[in-house]
Amino acid sequence: MMMRWFRKKKEDDQIEAAKPSFPFKEGEIQSVKAPKEMKPLFLAAEKKVSKYFETMNWDPANGRILIGGERYILVRAASMRISFPEALAEMMDLEEGLNDPHIINVIYNLAKALGQADARKFHFSMGLDNPIEKLSAGPVHFAFTGWANVDIDADSKPSPDEDYFLMYTHPRSFEADSFIVLKGPKSPIPVCVMNAGYSSGWCSESFGIELDAKEISCRAKGDKECRFVMTHKDKLESKVKEMLQKFA
Repeated sequence: MMMRWFRKKKEDDQIEAAKPSFPFKEGEIQSVKAPKEMKPLFLAAEKKVSKYFETMNWDPANGRILIGGERYILVRAASMRISFPEALAEMMDLEEGLNDPHIINVIYNLAKALGQADARKFHFSMGLDNPIEKLSAGPVHFAFTGWANVDIDADSKPSPDEDYFLMYTHPRSFEADSFIVLKGPKSPIPVCVMNAGYSSGWCSESFGIELDAKEISCRAKGDKECRFVMTHKDKLESKVKEMLQKFA
């Protein structure tokens, strides 16, 4: 059965077996929670993205995973978020390790660049022109690639200007999960840096403005949820302070 899974899918039943394991319900969004007025956009995006991932082709004979004709790789979550930054901190002789501001900046910017690149690719492939439609594909792609699923707060007001504001949670962030499994919920700071970077990169590309995101609560700290604020980069710190007071 294992070899059958990894062989190239040609028969209809094999293609069906390679589809996402969670059940889709007609008219309901499975990967994102969003305000009522945004649900039609996310539903349309989910249908398109799910069809894209149904083309997944495992080809170990050639050392490839292909999705939509694009080359993908699988990386162990804890290796990416824990082992890699720890090794980088040791190489740079940084005593604070994972919590060092230099390391946080590096992995945030790496993830932001990934988010921007993936957004450009999907916007083109899906023929998306409207900024809100471009944004809608992001959280769905985020869920399908295993980073996290996304719950968008009703107070969010994404707009293509300096008033842009997005409040959201990542209920099952791969970063928080990895940290908790290896170290327990005892981080002194929020750990979902790559989640913040990737989402801000996708949204920056979608709206054509420079956005940044910051996590204000994190399960790896012992908080109830991994909550993020995203705004224009010049307004981020003031908005973070405002939201920290609101959710204190």
